[in-house]
Amino acid sequence: MPEVSVIIPAYNAEKFIAQTLECVLAQTFRDFEVIVVNDGSKDRTGEVAERFGAPVRCVSKNNEGVSIARNTGVRISSGKYIAFLDADDLWDATKLEKQVALLDARQEIGLCFTGAYRVSQSLQILGEIPARDYPDYCQALLLYSCVVTGSCSSAMLRRELTEQAGGFDREHSTCADWDYWLRLSRITRFAPIPEPLVMYRVTTGSMSSDPALVERDTLAALNKFFSKPLPEKYLELKNRSYSNHWIIFSGDYLHAGQLKESLRGLREGLGLYPPNVIKPAGMPVRWLKRRLLPGLPF
Repeated sequence: MPEVSVIIPAYNAEKFIAQTLECVLAQTFRDFEVIVVNDGSKDRTGEVAERFGAPVRCVSKNNEGVSIARNTGVRISSGKYIAFLDADDLWDATKLEKQVALLDARQEIGLCFTGAYRVSQSLQILGEIPARDYPDYCQALLLYSCVVTGSCSSAMLRRELTEQAGGFDREHSTCADWDYWLRLSRITRFAPIPEPLVMYRVTTGSMSSDPALVERDTLAALNKFFSKPLPEKYLELKNRSYSNHWIIFSGDYLHAGQLKESLRGLREGLGLYPPNVIKPAGMPVRWLKRRLLPGLPF
């Protein structure tokens, strides 16, 4: 049984999959298996992955989306720890070594993640996303959105937690990882590794660039979370959490040039939590920075 199972969902990833697999095979930590889930790709993704041979295993299936692909990879894996990696992202050579050392040393930690660089498709560094520590990760996820940096590509968790939390929800697209971290934050502790050990590729035309889709998906995930029995400390955050996300939607719509929708987001957000009135003051500056420096996290 390998110590780590690396799960890579891949859809039409022929352009990047070889480089991604090479970065895994270059890890200083060696006791791992790699499972590429070829999610109905129409290009040569599966063919490229299969050429690598052991410890890379490529499983091809019909296209059902990234959540089902990740769940499939977890189900057929056998490692003590699960590490997710998107098919176009890259790791520093020491990433697995440092995460395994942390989880081995701190049994109370169920999930660890690292800092990340946002990079262009040609790997030009656009900015750094810090991995911050929070005393309550569930609270942080509710108030600040996905504080687990690097999408799924920075996370490593214990196998038994995947059984307790269930899989990624196929009903979510842009928020599938955030929804998963919310569930995990209720049953285990998280820990960051501050170093940027992930290169997270920023792609144009991604699902997250559609503000209407982000709005629908985020609200669905919040509705799901708050529909279940919760401790009072999280129930007390409900209006503030929804408000914070409406303010984020407003900024996304403004960035997309949809002023009417941006104002709707502000109206909804401030109606739910009036103290957030100070947040819109910084929106013009963030909008200008996005225009001048696309790809940077503001």
